[in-house]
Amino acid sequence: MVLNLHLEKKLPEILNENSGMTVDQDIFWFINDSGNDSVLYGYNQSTNEVTRQIAVRGSVNTDWEALTQNNEYLFIGDFGNNASGNRTNLRIYMISKSQLHAATDTVLHSGIIYFNYEDQTDFSPSPENSTKFDCEAFIATNEMIIIFAKDWENSQTRLYKLPIQPGNHTADLQDEWNVNGLITDACLSGDNKLYLVGYNLAPFLWVYSDFNTETMGFSQRERTDFSFLGIQTEGIWVTGDGVIYISSEKSSYTNSAASLFTVRETAN
Repeated sequence: MVLNLHLEKKLPEILNENSGMTVDQDIFWFINDSGNDSVLYGYNQSTNEVTRQIAVRGSVNTDWEALTQNNEYLFIGDFGNNASGNRTNLRIYMISKSQLHAATDTVLHSGIIYFNYEDQTDFSPSPENSTKFDCEAFIATNEMIIIFAKDWENSQTRLYKLPIQPGNHTADLQDEWNVNGLITDACLSGDNKLYLVGYNLAPFLWVYSDFNTETMGFSQRERTDFSFLGIQTEGIWVTGDGVIYISSEKSSYTNSAASLFTVRETAN
């Protein structure tokens, strides 16, 4: 048996440029990336409908690229940086989850975490899709945020730590991993498995067992390459019983719709 992507739903058109996904109280929350509104989209998988649209007051969607959460907050990563690699306004919006549970169509963020990368000293513009200071993936514990930077040149990812505290911070470099591709989202499960999804020519999934958020260590890792050529993965979420959901954006190259997949075992 091998793992592969199983198409669950073609997502509503409003999510064609989805760039991040997380799930809270059975609601799939999505964001769209640069050029779109500063809005959280609540999606009902059963009906395949966007049932809520919540505008985030006091925010700007420069390039929203990832969603994650801890017990108290949902975090929006406005840290896409592939155009020229020299953004000086990288930030993470904190959204109180209690606000999302209320019947509302607008929320005010609970704070903004501004940051710079510890090892970025040159802010000269670089050619598009050539920087190592782009990002589309992060996770949050109740104590810290861990960022997985996307390196367009050597297909590696660098791990950084940030405090969960509004204000200006330096993202401290922790480690660098060879992932042989571009990481587009991350998720930490309840049993301390770290999932990194990304793409090269086709999407792939890394699973790191016994991931230690303090040391960045793990007991073993395993990669699965999927057969869906040209699909650009954008989000990942793992349920408490181990179901892996992966989202993709609409692809102009393969003429495929934005979609929601699960990872399933299939025969060779």
